[in-house]
This record gives sequence, C-alpha cells and structure tokens, in this order.
Amino acid sequence: MKNQSLNSEKSKTVLVTGGAGFIGNSMVKKFLDAGDTVYVIDDLSTGTLDNLPESENLHFYKGSILDKPFLETLKDLQPDLIVHLGSIVGMRLATKYHGLVYETCTTGTSNVLDTFKGVPAVLFSSSAVYGMDNRHAVREDQQVSYEQLLKYDAGDPGYACGKYAMEQIGLKESEAGRKVMIIRPFNVIGTRQVGTYGMVVPTFVNNAIAGKPLTVFDDGFQVRSFSDVTTCVNCVFKLMEFDELWTPGHNIINIGAKTGHSINDLAFMVLEETQSDSVIKYSFYEEFFPNHKDVAYRVPDTTYGEKYYGVIEWPSLRSIVQKILHSVKHVNAVQES
Repeated sequence: MKNQSLNSEKSKTVLVTGGAGFIGNSMVKKFLDAGDTVYVIDDLSTGTLDNLPESENLHFYKGSILDKPFLETLKDLQPDLIVHLGSIVGMRLATKYHGLVYETCTTGTSNVLDTFKGVPAVLFSSSAVYGMDNRHAVREDQQVSYEQLLKYDAGDPGYACGKYAMEQIGLKESEAGRKVMIIRPFNVIGTRQVGTYGMVVPTFVNNAIAGKPLTVFDDGFQVRSFSDVTTCVNCVFKLMEFDELWTPGHNIINIGAKTGHSINDLAFMVLEETQSDSVIKYSFYEEFFPNHKDVAYRVPDTTYGEKYYGVIEWPSLRSIVQKILHSVKHVNAVQES
C-alpha cells in the first residue's frame, strides 16, 4: 500500500543528517528536485559544502549530532521526515576511532530521534552488520552474532557493532509506533566520492591518473557489490512509498548491485580505462589497518527490496568507473585553466 503522507504531491520538509556527504548530497538534491524544503545538519568532518546545491529551499546547520544542546536549538524546525546519514565514513577512520564511530552510531542516533520525537525516520545502516564470514549473497533475515560484529571491529565495538546498535534503536522506536525504515546499502560509489578515507574506487582512479601504484590488499580476490549512488537513492525514494516498509518486521531492506566483482577485477578495469602505467601493489590488509581482517565476500540478496522498487538494472562497474574518470578529468581541467 502506498504511503500518501510521505510521498504525495504536496511538498514536505525533510531533515537530512550528514547531508553534505557523498550519499547525503544525492538525497538532498532528489528532495529539492521534488519541491521539498530540506534542512541539512553536518559537522563537515568528512562532507563539504561544495556538495550541496544552491537553493532557497535548502537550509544548512553546521554541528554534530553528538551535540544534544545544538540539536535542541533546531527543535522548532518540525520536519515531516528525517533521513539519518550522519556517520563516520571510510575504513581509515572507522578502524582508527572505534569509540567515536560507535558513539556517533548510538548516541548520535538517539539524540536525533529524541530531539525530533515521533517524526518518521529513514536510518542508513551498513552491510557491515552482516559480519565477516559470508560466502553467499546476504539476506535481511540472516542472523549475525554479536561475536561476528566484534570480529569485524577487531574486538573493540566500532563501526559494525555501532550500526547494528543503531538498527536496534530504530527498531525499538518502530515497535513503539514510530515510522522507521532501515536501509542497508552495499558499497555505494559514484562521482563526488573521495578516496581520502579509504574508499577504493576513487583511490584507484586518482592513483592511476597520477601514475601511483594501486594498492590491493591480500590476494585481491575479495568480492564486493559496487552500487551506483543515483540508482541507490532512487530505490530509497521508491521504498518510502510503501506503508508496510515503515512497520516492524518489514522495515529492513538491502539496496545494492547483485553482481559482485573482485578487487583485482576493479584494479585491472581502472588501469584499462585510464590507460595508466601504474602497477598493482599487493599488501597485507593488517599493514594498513592493524588487527583488522578484510571481508572476503559482500554481495546482497535483494529479492525482498525488488518486490517494492522493482528489478533494477544497475549500471555496470565499468560504466561507473568511466563516469568517475570523466568527472575527475573535468575537475582537473577546470583547476588547471
């Protein structure tokens, strides 16, 4: 059944935490294109104002979701919908600042939901909640032990444990009657994503253009789903139309490309598309992320979500790499002119 209150022709007000980030800015633009008024909260620790479009319907507030007094000053915004993306992003930060990552996922989420009580909320979780030891496509009803989450976080509660705890906060709110939807995205990539914090695709593209080595961890046979950001956002908007997806027992949904690619495949693809002379350098994952292990296989089973957003023809990894490469070349040309 379609949800008329959140997806009608009438414009609404939307609060987006982390809206200046990679996925966040795409969500913001989509809401603005629909004629909505958007409030963005972001501390700009990893996001940037350059990601946000100029619009009289966009209002930006710089601050942290861990700062409850700051959030309290915004209570009068009274949004119709919350899209919660505020998080620590990238393995370089996630493996270094476990405590901050966990606190942002837990206390930060609670702060946002408590400040704007009762407002329907879309919470962006992570495929990390599926743990370490998968060998097949993962489903939303798959059980993962806390031991698996701790294994992902190298024994110290961080990103995986934090995202799982965030989900539990959302599910508790859902059981109490609040409309809550939990999205588990899989390796979302595209233009405007930066490699600064460990994102593999922009890192490979930038290094190839610069003639630097492409560092591949371990044997490079780790498999990932690489999912186009625009397609991901379109899926989220489609999901928001359905009443049942805001209710307990129905409100956790995978979003991502069903085709997996090894990191070796990605590296060779980038070298081909950039026509670079860069070499591939193999290194142990733990040299870069001490005490952490890399996930061997992470691809979603999207059977459940497809019942609502339809069977998706996701852009191929090669086409996304080409698009990113074109964007990088354009930016470099502008900077040089």
